[in-house]
Amino acid sequence: MRIALICEVYLPKVDGVVGRTLNLIRHLQAAGDEVLVCCPAVPESRESPVPLAECRSFPCISYPDYHIGVPGPELVRRLREFAPDVVHFINPLAFGFAVCLQLRRVAFQAPLVFSFHTQYGEFVRTYPGLSWLSGILWHLMRAFHNTADVNLTVSQTMLEDLQRRGFERMQLWPPAVDSQKFSPALRDPHMRSRLAGNRPVQLLLLTVSRLAAEKNVGFLTEVLDRVPDGQLAVVGDGPERDALERRFAGRLATFPGCLTGNQLSQAYASADVFVYASETETMGNVILEAMAAGLPTVAAAAGGVCSLVQHGHTGFLFTPGRADEAAGYVRQLLENAELRQRMSAAARADACHRSWCSAVDAVRSSYRQACRIHRQHSELRPLSWLAVLISRLLILGFSLCTWRRTAVPRSITVQRIDAGVGQLPGPAAPRLTADVQPAEHANEPCSV
Repeated sequence: MRIALICEVYLPKVDGVVGRTLNLIRHLQAAGDEVLVCCPAVPESRESPVPLAECRSFPCISYPDYHIGVPGPELVRRLREFAPDVVHFINPLAFGFAVCLQLRRVAFQAPLVFSFHTQYGEFVRTYPGLSWLSGILWHLMRAFHNTADVNLTVSQTMLEDLQRRGFERMQLWPPAVDSQKFSPALRDPHMRSRLAGNRPVQLLLLTVSRLAAEKNVGFLTEVLDRVPDGQLAVVGDGPERDALERRFAGRLATFPGCLTGNQLSQAYASADVFVYASETETMGNVILEAMAAGLPTVAAAAGGVCSLVQHGHTGFLFTPGRADEAAGYVRQLLENAELRQRMSAAARADACHRSWCSAVDAVRSSYRQACRIHRQHSELRPLSWLAVLISRLLILGFSLCTWRRTAVPRSITVQRIDAGVGQLPGPAAPRLTADVQPAEHANEPCSV
């Protein structure tokens, strides 16, 4: 199959959605599929395992790592040249919806798959003065997702929630983790010492997260206050890091920063209990990674997390906002070695059954079903004028809040990414560039 991925975010950004996208690409390639990634341009160099069609973009002023792409006719030309069997929109918002409108404008015919990874409508509730946007974003997402032939999401809990919200043709993209990359065997005393701030520690708590308001990491201060001997390592980075370091001051907490690759795997394996406070996860990749490393989890009983953690078996789920309840579960695990070991083994066993191979097989099956549905229903599904208006205002709003538009770096080597089991077959793919502003215009204000 020939698959075009429309990515809201892509390399070099590191987050759960990008990681899931890369694992999808690796296994699609292993199955012999051809993949093209369409994404916003970024100023940094990046390496990709597949060709890129990049659109001019501008950074979000409140989150500069997030670049908002503005697609134009050149992207349509690239897609026509590629002639995809399926177009898969991964976690669409401003860029993804703009691409969708562009394709509808020229009556581009291809089976469409949308996948839902982020509860944008709930995220805005965590930012002061933006909670009124929640209903608007949910309306926008539902309207665009319902133009697809198939919709995917990454946990059974979210699938059922989206169906209740009126999302149609929902299917599951099963949770998955690389249980060789994340394993208890990677426990490392030097990493443990680093996570503990080079202090001797009997038991070590760990959280791994993007440090942004919607991840609710600050809630863990209330948990630590109720577990006086609890030592916590906060792995990750983001716009809230400075504020969080101030908030955790005076407590046994360290901020090792963003860890990737083998260092991240060692960090999971070198801790004893994983704690997670986010209440807006569609799944929680970091929880699966922690489980694969043999960590029992204490997490908020909200969103897709409830599909991963078996309460009392692989970890504990606490009532959102109840720090006393969360701290009680943490103390149980810290004080009861037998319980901790039993949950560790159960978490590891559960994660080992969630392979990327079977997850991507399910996605490929959804692609084939989207093709069948498209043959039976090839005309464009209706999209309300309100959804079109909101999507355009969304990009306009972002653009009015910035003073800079990015350009694509001129010379970047594109390499295939090691899948962890040897190099995948096939030659390195060329980089394709679409809708790129010349470098001399990179600092002009953006207009839409």
